[in-house]
Amino acid sequence: MVYQIDQQINHFELGFDKPFSLGNEDNLSHLERALEYRVELFSLINDLLNPHNSMASAKDLQNKLSQLDGVSDIKSLYRIKAEKHKIFDELIDGIFSNPQDYDFSFTKSPSVIDKVWTKALIIDDFVYYGPLTVLSVSSILENDFDLNNNPIYQLLKKNIHHKQITEIRVNKKNEIYYEAINKIFKWQIPFISEEQVETIIQRIITETNTINNATIKINASSPIADFEHPCGFIRCSAVLPPAAENTFLTLRIHPGRPYKLEDLKSFGMFDESIQELFYAIQKAGMTIAIAGTMGSGKTTLLSALAECWPDNGRKATIEDTPELRPQISDLIKMRTIEYDHNDQKNIDVTRLTKACKRHSVRYAVLSEARDGSAWEILQLSQAILGCLMTFHYTLRSPDHMVDQALNTLVALCKQHPLAPQGEDIKFLVSDMVQILILVEQSPSDNVRRIIKIYFITGFDSTNGGHFKYTELFSYDKETSFSKVTKSNDFENYLKTKGVDYKF
Repeated sequence: MVYQIDQQINHFELGFDKPFSLGNEDNLSHLERALEYRVELFSLINDLLNPHNSMASAKDLQNKLSQLDGVSDIKSLYRIKAEKHKIFDELIDGIFSNPQDYDFSFTKSPSVIDKVWTKALIIDDFVYYGPLTVLSVSSILENDFDLNNNPIYQLLKKNIHHKQITEIRVNKKNEIYYEAINKIFKWQIPFISEEQVETIIQRIITETNTINNATIKINASSPIADFEHPCGFIRCSAVLPPAAENTFLTLRIHPGRPYKLEDLKSFGMFDESIQELFYAIQKAGMTIAIAGTMGSGKTTLLSALAECWPDNGRKATIEDTPELRPQISDLIKMRTIEYDHNDQKNIDVTRLTKACKRHSVRYAVLSEARDGSAWEILQLSQAILGCLMTFHYTLRSPDHMVDQALNTLVALCKQHPLAPQGEDIKFLVSDMVQILILVEQSPSDNVRRIIKIYFITGFDSTNGGHFKYTELFSYDKETSFSKVTKSNDFENYLKTKGVDYKF
């Protein structure tokens, strides 16, 4: 059992049976002292891992670690991590018991509780993901260990449940924030140094490359990388100097089970009448564009909508880093790949949409249109039965919301070298996009919700040029979700697709 607390210290007040607060002097002193011991031990163990260290204890540690091998999937990765965990557990116990055997001495003798806290920190540093460990992979660790005996986990648990964390942000070594239940918290445990931040990034990338047979790299020559954590439910992005003043990292955490429409409805993203609309338009195979700012719930909604397609053809997802995980059959997943200074050719959306046509894809999802890829996926939508996509859009004015959003999409399409550059492209976009959904994270209550749903009917070039549409649903904080306009054209279109839907 990991981080086992000796029976002799059960009478100590650890602060675990009451809300944990760093304002509590006892808890503050436990953590502060452990962070000091952590720095001392970190330097010692780093030295023991140096292959040029001739000490018997160093050779023994290196020999034990070198015998661990056989990573092929996430289970084997964490099996080996558990074995490393035991090795470092024994090592740290030995250092605490007989520091003289390591030519080491503590500046101040640690108490039993200090040892418990320090061991937790050090094992996370050398085996897992440093101070990010309990924030990111608690759900994995709890399968093998009793985390209730881990003081670092308890520090988190008294503030928030680990399954509620959706994002982790490392701005610098001592600035770590995490988002949970639509709130931002600062994590109290820092990295030891900026170098350690990069070390943890490289550890994640190495593990991901090993498991996925990938070739992701990040270094001074290629200082920006997007990658998947090997656990499969965390999307990572990192930037190193010289592209940034200091290394920073973002981890977006997704639930073990992807959210379904029923889940999103329960979160207040939409109501039952909108859920019924979604089933209808997905059965009809309409082309749907979801627009909103970062963090507004676009991708989460996208994945849930993909599960509503009829089971009558192959589906495909197109994205750069794995994030979409719809639980549907007959699904292929494709990824864009950037040039990595290793003679690996770019695999862009253009090549992937061509592959969709060659492999009889009937329904496709583009996780995000950032550039001319918007034109590629809209072109593909004309050859298949159903299409979903998202793009970034910020509401600047309550007037002409459809024009604002679709003109943003048009600007993305125009970045494609083969897309029409005049006003003709607006007519084409209005024909290709049938449903426009606007989402936002409310500034008043932080809830991610749908604010508008439109049925796009064309483009009028007169009077300055405006997209034509029927507003189907709208959200208002006073009336909540409400139907706006009954559209015979919309209902008739669905009928032509064999869908009987009454607005």
